[in-house]
Amino acid sequence: MMNVFFYILFLVFTVFIIIRCIAYGLYEINQNQNKKGGIAFIVFSVCVVLFSNIAILFSGYN
Repeated sequence: MMNVFFYILFLVFTVFIIIRCIAYGLYEINQNQNKKGGIAFIVFSVCVVLFSNIAILFSGYN
């Protein structure tokens, strides 16, 4: 039961983080006219969040 709670808590936290990262990437694109940097930041952030969730899910956190 605790494992499910931990994973849901981790998932909510990472969703919050990815929303903040996408917002910053869009800010970088719109305000600073830095399209390459904004896109790279968004892609890198999504990859990090995706792989961290996969690692936690398959780690067998018992």
